[in-house]
Amino acid sequence: MSPSSGHILVIDADANIRELLDVNLDSEGYGVKTYSTPEEAGEINPLDVHLVIIDSMERSFSGIDFIAELKDNPQTSGVGVFLCTAAGSQSLVIEALDAGADDFIAKPFSLRELLARVKSYMRRHHHLLKAGPTPPGTAVSVRDLNIDLRTHTITKDGMPLGLSKTESQILELLARNVNTYVSRAEIHSAVWNNEAGINDRIVDTNISRLRKKMGDAGASLVNRTGIGYMLSTK
Repeated sequence: MSPSSGHILVIDADANIRELLDVNLDSEGYGVKTYSTPEEAGEINPLDVHLVIIDSMERSFSGIDFIAELKDNPQTSGVGVFLCTAAGSQSLVIEALDAGADDFIAKPFSLRELLARVKSYMRRHHHLLKAGPTPPGTAVSVRDLNIDLRTHTITKDGMPLGLSKTESQILELLARNVNTYVSRAEIHSAVWNNEAGINDRIVDTNISRLRKKMGDAGASLVNRTGIGYMLSTK
C-alpha cells in the first residue's frame, strides 16, 4: 500500500515505541508521523490521516479524551483510531470502545500482531462493503435519512451524516438487507472480519452510537434479542 492511500499518526510518550512503529510501518509502505502528545499532533486533517495509533496516556487530556473528541467531530469521525493500553485494562478498553475506538492493542504488544491489525483495518476501509444482497434500486430512504448504496453516501435532510467508516459500513450492510434481520455474528464477520481480539461488545457499541447519530430515523434501526438487527422502512 502506498503512503498516498495509507497515512498513520502515532501518538505515544515513549520515544522507543514511536521509533519502533515509525520504522516498521514505514517499511510496510505507510506514510507515518509520530508525536509525543495529542497537542503536539495538533488538528487532525481527515484527508491526510487514515489511522491514529494512540497510547491511553494517563494525563489531563488522555487517549480516551482524544478518541471521544475525534469521533464526536463530524469532520474527523471517519478517521480510524487504535488505542494502546496496558494488558488487563479491560475497563479502559470498554471505555475506549464506547468513545469510538476502532480497535485496541494491549501493551506490551506483538509487533507482528499490530502490523496485521493495521493491514486489516486499511484493507477494510479502502474497499467497498460487499456483504449481503443489494436491494432493488441504488438507495434506501428511512424517514429523513437517505443511504445511497451506489455512491456510498449517507445524508440526513440532504446534509452528510457524520458517521465513522465503521458506522457507515454497518448501516450500508443493514440497508443492503433492508427489512431483514442481520445477526450480530454476521455484522461482526462483515465489518470486522471476525478478527481475533475484537471485543464482541463492539458491535452493540457501534450500533448504539449509530442509532443516536441517526436522530429520529434511529427508531427504524431495531433489534430482537437472539436474532439480530434490522433497518426497517415499515
